[in-house]
Amino acid sequence: MSRPTRAMMASIAGSLALCLVVLLISEDGPRTALPVAMTCTAFVGGVAGAILWTLRWPTPRQSAVFALVTNGSIALACLAYPDPMASLVGCIAFATSGGYIAFFHTSKFVVYNFAVAAGVAVYAAVRMAEQGHVGLAGVDLFLVLQVNIALPLAIQVVIRALGNDLVHAHLDPLTNLCNRRAFQLEVLGLLIARPSPDMFLLVAVIDLDDFKAINDRHGHLAGDRALVDVANALRASTHDTAVIARSGGEEFIVADTSRAGDAAPLAQRICEAVAELPISVTASVGTACAPLDGVPARQHKPLVEYLIGAADHAMYHAKRSGGNRFHHHDRSY
Repeated sequence: MSRPTRAMMASIAGSLALCLVVLLISEDGPRTALPVAMTCTAFVGGVAGAILWTLRWPTPRQSAVFALVTNGSIALACLAYPDPMASLVGCIAFATSGGYIAFFHTSKFVVYNFAVAAGVAVYAAVRMAEQGHVGLAGVDLFLVLQVNIALPLAIQVVIRALGNDLVHAHLDPLTNLCNRRAFQLEVLGLLIARPSPDMFLLVAVIDLDDFKAINDRHGHLAGDRALVDVANALRASTHDTAVIARSGGEEFIVADTSRAGDAAPLAQRICEAVAELPISVTASVGTACAPLDGVPARQHKPLVEYLIGAADHAMYHAKRSGGNRFHHHDRSY
C-alpha cells in the first residue's frame, strides 16, 4: 500500500508542476519578471514534493512542510497569472492541498489552507470585477470557495465518523493494546517514519509465567485485572514510540526502533516492571533485533515476521530456563 500511495502523491505533485511549465511556455502565461519568478518558484515547490514522495514516505514534519509548500506554490502560481479569470479558476487546485491536509493533519491546518485559498480567490475575483465581469466573478468565486470547503470538510467528517470504529477494531478489548494485525501495521508505519535510516528494530515477546495459576487461585476476573496491569506496566517501561500488542492469552509483543542494537535494557525494564506488580506474576521475555539500514521497504514485513518468530523462540528459551528472565536471539537476519 505504501508504494502505490507514494506513486500517486508523487504523480499529483509532478502533474501540478508540469501544468506550470505548460503555462510558462503558452502565449497566455506570465511574461514580466516577477510573475515568471513566482511561477518558477511554484514549479520548484511542485518538483520538490514529487521528489520527496518518490524517495520515501515523509515523516509527520516533512508531511507538514510538503503541505505548506504545496499551498504556497498554488498561491504563487495563481497570483502570478495575468488573466484574473484563469487565476480564479486555478484556485480550485487548493482543494488538492486541502484534501491532503484534511486526511493527514489537523482542522486548524485545514482552516489555514482555506484562508489562503479564499484570499487568493477574492483577489482574483476583484480583478475580474474591475474588468466589468461582476456577475461572473461572483459566481466563480462562490464555486471555488464551495469546492475548497466541501472537499476537505467531507474528508474530515468521514475520518471522524469512521475513526473510532477503525481504531477499536484494531485494539484488544481488554487491555486497549494493539491486536496482532494492528501490531503489524503499526510497526510497518514505525519503520517508514523512523527519523534516521541507520537504526535497529527491536522486538520483544513477553509471556507471563504460570499465569494459569492466577486464574485457578483467584478467578478469571483477577486474571483479567492482571493482564490490564501488565499492559500498563509495558506502556510505562517502554518509550512513546514503542508499538505494544496483546497477541493472545497471556502473551504480549513490543517493537521499537533504536539507534543501538542492544535489546537487553528493554527486556530488563519489562521483567522488572512485571515483577513489581501487586499481583504475584513474572514474565519470560525473548528479544531479537536487526539493523534497518539498507533494508528496502518491501522487506519490512518479512523482517518483522522473522524478528517476531526469533523473539518467540528466545522467549521459550527463557521460560525453560526458569522464567522471570530474558534471552536474546543472537542470529542475524
